[in-house]
Amino acid sequence: MSIRDAVGRPSRSDAAGFSLIELMVALVLGLLVAGAALAILQSNQATYRSNEGLNRVQENARIAFELMSRDIRSAGGSACSRFSAVEGASFQATRLNTAPLAGTATTLRVFAGDDAAYRVTGTTSTSVTLNNQDIADATRAFSIGDMIVLCNSNRTHVVTATGVSANTVTFAALPDYPVNDAALLPSVTMARFRDVNWFVAASGGGRPGNSLYMSRMGGAAEEVIDGVQAIAFQYLQRGAANYANVAGDDVVSVRIILTLSGVGDDGAAITRQVSNVVNLRARTL
Repeated sequence: MSIRDAVGRPSRSDAAGFSLIELMVALVLGLLVAGAALAILQSNQATYRSNEGLNRVQENARIAFELMSRDIRSAGGSACSRFSAVEGASFQATRLNTAPLAGTATTLRVFAGDDAAYRVTGTTSTSVTLNNQDIADATRAFSIGDMIVLCNSNRTHVVTATGVSANTVTFAALPDYPVNDAALLPSVTMARFRDVNWFVAASGGGRPGNSLYMSRMGGAAEEVIDGVQAIAFQYLQRGAANYANVAGDDVVSVRIILTLSGVGDDGAAITRQVSNVVNLRARTL
C-alpha cells in the first residue's frame, strides 16, 4: 500500500452513511414521538375547554348570587335604625314598612333604602342640607323625581325630590321637620329608594338561551348574566317550617335556585343547578 493510499484516501467504512433500515426505524420512532405529543396536546386542549366551560358556569353562579344577595339582605332596611318608624301610606312607604319583598316562584322584587346614604347637617320642613364631606355635589347622587328615603333614629319618610342643588334637596313638606333636636340631627340621613326586580328571560341580541335580568324602579330590563336558563325563588316566613313559592309580609330568608349552562369540550352543553339561602338583614338582626 502506498503512502497516499494510507494517508489521503478515506476507507470505505469511513465514507458509509445510514442504511435504509436505520432510516426507516428512525422515521417510525419520530412519528411515534410526534403522535404521542399531538395526543397529549389534544387531551390538554379538551381538558382546558371543559374546565373553561365549567369555570364559566361557576363564575356566573357566584356573581348572580352575590348581586341578588346584596339586594335581598337590604330588603326593608335603611341607613337608620330598623326601629325607626316608617311614616306615610304611599306604595313605597308601605312596602318598606310591611312587605319589602314582592316575590313569586320566578320573580323577586326588593324594596329598601340604598346602601349609599348621606348625612344631613340641616333641615327645614321642605329641604335638607347634605354634609359636604360625604358628597360635594348632591346632583351627582340625586335628581328631580327620585324617590328618597329620609330617616333618623325615630322616623323614616319616603319622599320625592322636587329640587336638587349643590348641597340641598327639596321635597313636599313633612309634619315632623325641621329637626331641631341637636341630639337627633346627627342621626338624619338621606338615600335613594331602591326598587329592584330580578327575573330570567330570553337572551338579547339574538343569542340562544336565557339570561338573568334586573330592572330598577320599574325601568327597562338590564341583562346582567347570560347562561342562566332558569331561576326559582322560595320564601321562608317567620315562624314557618317550610319554604313557600310566594313571598308573604314577614319573610326572613330567601332560597335561590339557579339552572346554568355552558359549553363542554365536545361542544355539548354543560348544565348545573345550584342553590343559595340568603337572610334578610333588616328582619333577622
